[in-house]
Amino acid sequence: METNYDMDNIKEEFSINVKSYLELEQEIYKINIALKERKTKLKALSEMIMRNMNNNDIHHINIKDGVLVYKNEEKFKGLNKTNLKTGLSIIFNNDEKKVHGATEIVMNNREKVVRQRLQLKKF
Repeated sequence: METNYDMDNIKEEFSINVKSYLELEQEIYKINIALKERKTKLKALSEMIMRNMNNNDIHHINIKDGVLVYKNEEKFKGLNKTNLKTGLSIIFNNDEKKVHGATEIVMNNREKVVRQRLQLKKF
């Protein structure tokens, strides 16, 4: 059986944990703002450097700790319902009924992942 002393300790520990959580949440918020500003600057500088390297046919720049390389990569975009339907239309010769059925089967049978998290909502 828990005593009042135990309950007071549990409440105090809980209160301390919530306070620490809120302080960390605030610190992370401020750090994320600073990070966003730096990423914006980095993106602008990166685009300017790549444009100059492309215009001057420069593929790499030797720097103190290595090499800054400019290259083009070709990648696939993420798969979504729209491009799935487009691909299935090609396979099923634009048979809308088959395309819709196959799309629904694929979309409804994807693996679901449950994620738990604590979220702070400010008013």
